[in-house]
Amino acid sequence: MTSRPSAAGLRGEIAVYDTGDQLAVAVADWLATASANAVAEHGSFSIALAGGSTPRALYRLLTSDDWRPRFAWEAWRVYFDDERACAPTDPESNYHMVRESLLDHV
Repeated sequence: MTSRPSAAGLRGEIAVYDTGDQLAVAVADWLATASANAVAEHGSFSIALAGGSTPRALYRLLTSDDWRPRFAWEAWRVYFDDERACAPTDPESNYHMVRESLLDHV
């Protein structure tokens, strides 16, 4: 890893991680801070979730016993930014992947 973004934000920073797991932990840490700040200031946290295979490790990490309690899940407002043109039950659906790896567990 050459640098690590601060929990305050990623804007204007570049971070390089040796593994996808390190990246997932860094993003989970950032999300914990960002979502807690948003809930404290606004009462909710809005996020647009990506599909595909790249964010799956992050979503699974967030549902782990170590990470799941760190979030006020009931205050999250979840949106999808790149859904595919298929039914939400289709295994190719980004919503389907997010639901199975994250939403069904929180």
